Amino acid sequence: MRLAHVSDPHFGRIASLHVQEDLIEDIRVHGCDAILITGDLTQRARRGEFKAAREFLKALPQPYIVVPGNHDVHAWWHRPDLRMLDPLRRYKRQLTRQLEQSIIVQGLAVLGLNTAYGFTVKGGRCTAQQVKRVQSFFSEQQPNTLKVLAVHHPLSALKVSEELDLARGGDKLFAAAAEAGVTVVCAGHWHCAHVEVCIEGGNELIVSIAGTATSNRWRAPQIEKNSWNLIETGDHSLEVQIRTYDMRTRTFSVYERVTHALSQTISFDD
Repeated sequence: MRLAHVSDPHFGRIASLHVQEDLIEDIRVHGCDAILITGDLTQRARRGEFKAAREFLKALPQPYIVVPGNHDVHAWWHRPDLRMLDPLRRYKRQLTRQLEQSIIVQGLAVLGLNTAYGFTVKGGRCTAQQVKRVQSFFSEQQPNTLKVLAVHHPLSALKVSEELDLARGGDKLFAAAAEAGVTVVCAGHWHCAHVEVCIEGGNELIVSIAGTATSNRWRAPQIEKNSWNLIETGDHSLEVQIRTYDMRTRTFSVYERVTHALSQTISFDD
């Protein structure tokens, strides 16, 4: 099974003329079974940016889930009332009213949760209700299922995260995910792709942070590197590839890969 983890396209700040179509083609070439888009589809939550994001989503293979990011909420300077009372109104009208989505197929269960809200500049938060949602959703899945949690804001401190944003309350959600048997936690927000194996409560989780897929809002040390993460599973192992884009050749290639042995056998459809 192959999953595409895509984040932070930031329509309104697209890096190059062809990066969007080349990204979609690379996902198609790898025959991804599902796509996870972890937020910040727009730069300033403008209507035209949402329209571009909507066209991008239409061009993707099915199935996919999408969760909002902090850039998808109404700007403070435009409608401060909506920023506080209904920060994702335009996102819901233009893209989807389902802020928390899921995919359940044989051998795979993905849950996407919304960590974006209005009372902040760029931070995220996780709620007690989301902790319960993680517990209930994953407890209902069949044995030998690959369990994946998708959010915009990273939840826990990583080797590269000392000065980078984490979701408020993310540690509790991360602990709940570990206890519920989640294998992969996907996030974005940092614009710097990173993969790390973490230990939480005696359980191992692979954290997949995707960089900015199509925008020019790069962050060091991955300046001028648009990327997406390819998550590939076998019966007893899981590999995450960070695939970066070369504007000159219009191709994506492996920048880094992390392979991890799974403690359970995953059962997939043929």
